[in-house]
Amino acid sequence: MKHQKDATSNVKIVDEMSHVHELPKEHLAEHFQDHIGAMVLGKAGDNDIFVCSTIYHVGGRLWGIKDGALVQTNLIIAPSDQRKMQNNDFVGNRLDPMKSFSNFQIVQESDKGVWIAGNRRMVCCPPYWEMKGEHMGVDLDLTMGGIGESIPYHGPWSDLSAKGVAGNEHLGWAEGSLTFKGKKYIFDEGWAVRERTCFGKGFDVPSLLGHSTGYIWGWCFSESIKIFCFAEPEANHFSGRVFLEDQIINFGVGDITVEPLEFWKDTLTDVTIPIQWNIIMKAAGGTVEMNVAIWARALFGFHLTEGYTTHHAGLGRANGRFVFPDGHSVSIKECQAYFEQGKATPLGIG
Repeated sequence: MKHQKDATSNVKIVDEMSHVHELPKEHLAEHFQDHIGAMVLGKAGDNDIFVCSTIYHVGGRLWGIKDGALVQTNLIIAPSDQRKMQNNDFVGNRLDPMKSFSNFQIVQESDKGVWIAGNRRMVCCPPYWEMKGEHMGVDLDLTMGGIGESIPYHGPWSDLSAKGVAGNEHLGWAEGSLTFKGKKYIFDEGWAVRERTCFGKGFDVPSLLGHSTGYIWGWCFSESIKIFCFAEPEANHFSGRVFLEDQIINFGVGDITVEPLEFWKDTLTDVTIPIQWNIIMKAAGGTVEMNVAIWARALFGFHLTEGYTTHHAGLGRANGRFVFPDGHSVSIKECQAYFEQGKATPLGIG
């Protein structure tokens, strides 16, 4: 895999291969979810675009199948000058074993690893990754190049067998194109986050979200600054990161406040959701002060035997600033933003 644009990564090809065999047998019988995917946020001509592609290897009692593979595709295309939330078209799907692919395989070659499910492929040759092929009418030809090193936010692979969870995410740039409804969109600017995670027993998505009223999970991207924010207040789960001037500034519990500023009733679902927030993240390394607004959305969910989740994915912009301890600041101006929110609904055992 040859690319002219520079990229960096500490990920090895073997890290991107299957880790299911490292889980204890009781995990495999109850629940496992081993997945790789990436979200890409960018601009193509006069449009803002969000696209996500993930391949899941799943199984166990909670999935209702012993072994299967699912593909997730989310797509939002919105005019760059759109500034009001509306009932926009989107691509999104529910993740359940009804749509399991029989041709799933993970192939390791000398210079790359390839995940295949249906017509979708994820080609792993760190520091580069490629997303190829069609799913749900969205045909991808995208390349991601790593920036910096991966963040082991679910823990190192060496802990998987003991803890039942491990994985990392990787920030990157993105380029290439996608084709949808006969139209080809070529990215003029693109940013990406690659996620590689394995979950065992006790880490199914409905259980992870629990009985809280929900979470927000979002990214803001520009050339000068990248910002990640996660907040699930009822569970007291908070995490944030700022990538700036070759630094990574981390935020945790007690550092992050999220205040909804505006709400919208989704005419498709009759559910009212926040569509604008004021976000403050303050730690020793500096302070984020920003407003985030979304004005185009998609829906997706995870459907298991004991519960399901519903997620609203939102595309928009962020404005504000990052202030260093010495007082100098970096502007957050019309940064492209993706903010997702969701909650779990447990089901009775029947």
